[in-house]
Amino acid sequence: MTNNSDIELVAFDLGNVLCEVDEEPVARYLASLSGRDWEDVHSIVFGKEQKLLFESGKITFAQHARQSIDELGIGMTVDQLSILYDSVLIPSEEVFPLVSRIANTHRLALASNTSETHWNSADRFLPFSAHLDPVIVSYEVESMKPESAFYEALLSQSGVAARNILFVDDLAVNIEAAERAGMVGHQFTSATNLESTLVKLGIF
Repeated sequence: MTNNSDIELVAFDLGNVLCEVDEEPVARYLASLSGRDWEDVHSIVFGKEQKLLFESGKITFAQHARQSIDELGIGMTVDQLSILYDSVLIPSEEVFPLVSRIANTHRLALASNTSETHWNSADRFLPFSAHLDPVIVSYEVESMKPESAFYEALLSQSGVAARNILFVDDLAVNIEAAERAGMVGHQFTSATNLESTLVKLGIF
């Protein structure tokens, strides 16, 4: 198949792009076990400050899980909490076919602020996981979007010029940083919107 696109690699975010994220049911379940309000439980387990620590590699997810279990006062193992934590990822059945089509003609990469447990879980259910090269995850590179070091890791590990990378993310701030690094950005809002951009860029 002939393709005239200058894009060589398409880098995808995980949460709210390849997967939808719904943390409330897990927070409510843990609230029923701990006797706390679900909003308080959500802050303890899924709060931004906590995520910043383990998604940037400052602590491990296991450390976060143990701290959460202790604070909630629930009888649960780290593995059990990890399974619950991973269940908030809901595979995007609309996006998966598009990504699989891209893999026929272009390289794919993962570029995500995420935790070790979420990536290990996604690695098992993403049908195109074997095609993701490189995999840039914040806890490994110890840098998070929109920090420049995160994008530098993508450029270094992929070996692809910035202008030849399409960076797909749901957050405008992350797209703006990718574009400052010289990449082509697409702010994800829907599979239809993404497909339109792929057509415009000559990827499809």
